[in-house]
Amino acid sequence: MDGIGKLSPVEIRRLWADEAKDFTPWLAENTGLLAEALGMDLRHEQTEAAVGRYSADLVFREEGKGRYVVVENMFAPTDHDHLGKLITYAAGLEACYAVLLAPDFRDEHRSALNWLNHISTDDFGFFGVVLEAWRIGDSLPAPRLRVDVQPDEWSRSVRTERNASLTKNEQAYRRFWGEFLPAFKANHSGWTRAAKPSKDSWMSFPSARSNLCRYSAAFSRPDGRHRLRAEAYIDTGDAETTKKAFDDLWGLKQQIEQAVGEELQWDSLDNRRASRISLYFPDDIQIADEDRWPEAQAWLVQAMGEMRAAFDPVIKEL
Repeated sequence: MDGIGKLSPVEIRRLWADEAKDFTPWLAENTGLLAEALGMDLRHEQTEAAVGRYSADLVFREEGKGRYVVVENMFAPTDHDHLGKLITYAAGLEACYAVLLAPDFRDEHRSALNWLNHISTDDFGFFGVVLEAWRIGDSLPAPRLRVDVQPDEWSRSVRTERNASLTKNEQAYRRFWGEFLPAFKANHSGWTRAAKPSKDSWMSFPSARSNLCRYSAAFSRPDGRHRLRAEAYIDTGDAETTKKAFDDLWGLKQQIEQAVGEELQWDSLDNRRASRISLYFPDDIQIADEDRWPEAQAWLVQAMGEMRAAFDPVIKEL
């Protein structure tokens, strides 16, 4: 049929001559490609991170959770040396996820990563990611990261629940967020790459404009009441500058609340480093109220969007 092109593979060294000098810095600047492949919201933390006498190629942090993701790159079929380095770096940096990235995976190394996933506890995992490049006709070559090995979250969740490592509430939270995430992504395309529902009472999502703020959906108990909230969580990493940012936002309170369409709860959290600005679900609710989940999830999808639309433009100026 006319008008349909054919995909052709491109040798990756035609895009990057050297893994360490060219590809590793490029991936650090194009974090979104890896984040999309892994189903996480990632922020680049460090390149060539020191681990004893050695150095890890790349270290990322999972947005909102603070968990480290360590990456070992190579431009050849996988080998024992790089797999061993990956495990060493993950241990030295106390990473929760370890990624081996290569153009080709040997069967024995694929099996090793699968075995590591099988024996790992929840919230720890190993990925094998294939680096490819493709073009259509004479088009520019396009890189692609294809996940070949990943944690088997379904079988793992079954195993951990059978071993009673997840409480009844944790199982309920995982189901709640598992139902919430697809609707959230459908209504707010591109906001998050998160693929795994949380087992905690909250999930956190990045701001598109600034690291000063992230947005969270959370079950909470302010003043002893069971509530559900959408919040802007302000944290610069330093208590003094965070309070300054909170005060600046407070000065724009009327403008922000007008954009949201409702009054917000402003909590400076003076005994903590961070501050919080929240919009609450109208009625009391807790995770055990499963018959109300559809209503709560629909409210959260809308409320989170309203909070981001109100805060992101202001935060960009701060």
